[in-house]
Amino acid sequence: MSPTMKDRKYAAWVAKEKRKSTFHSFDWFLLVNALFSFYLFLQRLGSGLYESLSHLLRSAPAISGVMLVSFVTYMVLRVLRPYGEKARWWGLIASVTVLSLCWCAAFHHLIVMDNVTLVYPLLIGLVFASLIPFYLSPLLLCLFTIPILVMSISENIILRGAASVANVFSYLLMLFLIYSAKRMLEKWFMLAIERERENKQLIDRLGKLANRDPLTGLANRRYFSNYFDSVFSREAESREPFAIILLDVDFFKKYNDHYGHQMGDECLIRLAECFENSVRRSQDLVARYGGEEFIILLPKADRAEAIAVAERIKSQVAAIAIPHEGSDVGQWVTVSQGIALWRADVGREQLVEMADKALYQTKANGRNGYTLAEKG
Repeated sequence: MSPTMKDRKYAAWVAKEKRKSTFHSFDWFLLVNALFSFYLFLQRLGSGLYESLSHLLRSAPAISGVMLVSFVTYMVLRVLRPYGEKARWWGLIASVTVLSLCWCAAFHHLIVMDNVTLVYPLLIGLVFASLIPFYLSPLLLCLFTIPILVMSISENIILRGAASVANVFSYLLMLFLIYSAKRMLEKWFMLAIERERENKQLIDRLGKLANRDPLTGLANRRYFSNYFDSVFSREAESREPFAIILLDVDFFKKYNDHYGHQMGDECLIRLAECFENSVRRSQDLVARYGGEEFIILLPKADRAEAIAVAERIKSQVAAIAIPHEGSDVGQWVTVSQGIALWRADVGREQLVEMADKALYQTKANGRNGYTLAEKG
C-alpha cells in the first residue's frame, strides 16, 4: 500500500472516529439542554411574573420548545439509525440548528424581561457543554454557539448599552477560553486515538505471529484448524465442493542428516513459496502441519481443480531443483501428496484421515506424486 493510500485510509478512519465520538456524547448534550430549559421553566414559573402555566407558555414558548426539540431529536436519531450515518448526521445538523434558534429566542425573552444576570451563567454553561460533543466538529460547534453568542452579546450592547472596555474584554476572554478548550480537547482526542491505533496494530501483529509458522511464514496448524472448521461448516451446509491436500517432503530426515538443519530450514522455506504459488484463489490456505508436513485447504474446489493444484506443486518443486543426494527418488527434492475431496457422508476428521491414507499410498507407489483418496 502506497504512503498516499495509507494517509487517506488513516484520515478516513480518524474522521469516522470523530463522528462516532460526536454521536456518542450527543445524547448527553440533549439531556443538558432539556435540564437547562426545565430549570428556566421552573425559575420563570416561580418568579410571580406569570399568572398561570399557560401564560408562561404563551409568553416564552422557546423555553419549553428546547425541551420538546431535545426529546424529538433523541427519538428521531434512533429512527434514522437503520438509514446509515449520513442520514443521522443531517438529522444532527438540523437539530443543533433548531436548538440554537430556540435558545436565541429564550435569551432574547430573558434580556427583554431584564434578566441579564440569568442569561450569562446559562449562556456560558451551554457553550462549554457544547464543547464536549462538538469539539471535534467545528461545523456543529459554530451552528450552536455563534447564533447564541452573537444575539446575546449584540442585544446586551444595544438594549442595555453594555459596551464598556470591561465587557468587551469579558467577551473576548470567553471566546479565547472556548477556542483554547476546543484545541486542548482535540489534542487529547488525537493522542488517545493514536494510542488506540498503535494498540490495534500491536494486537494485529501479535495475532499474525500467533497464527503464523515462524520459519516459513505460512499459517500454522492452529490457524488451519480454525479456518478448516469455518470452511467445513459453511461448505457442508451449502453442499459446495472442497478439497484438502496433505503433503510430505520425501526423505527429509536424510536431507537434514546430509546437509544440516540450517539447509533443511532453507529447503522448507523455498518449498513453502512453491506451495503458495501453486494455489489460485484468495480463500485457499497453505499451512505448515508439522515438521516437513504441509496441508492445503481448497474451498469450492472440485476434483479437477484439486488435481491441477497438485500438478502445479509437482512442477514447481521440480523447477526449483533443490539438490538431494540422500533421496531414494532422485537427485532433487520431491514431495508426496494425498488429495481428499469432501462428500456429504464425510466428517472433518475423516476427511483428513482420507488425505493421510492417500499420502501414504503415494509413498507406497514410489513418492514424488499424488494420489486421490478413494470414496470407499
